[in-house]
Amino acid sequence: MNVNCVSDTGIGRLTLTVDTVGEFTVDCPSTEARINVNQLDLAEARKGRFHIETTDRVRWIASLQVPS
Repeated sequence: MNVNCVSDTGIGRLTLTVDTVGEFTVDCPSTEARINVNQLDLAEARKGRFHIETTDRVRWIASLQVPS
């Protein structure tokens, strides 16, 4: 799972949650885009949705890869 983020002002924060799997929080600086790579345990077949929680001043993009 890759998350790229940048804050319009100051340091922003982004929390990504994958239901039934886990969550992580990322600090998003205003000086340059931050790239974060996280691995969550998807060894077992699970269904779930992901949610992003942040403020309007944070711009982000997320890329998720799941096993087939």
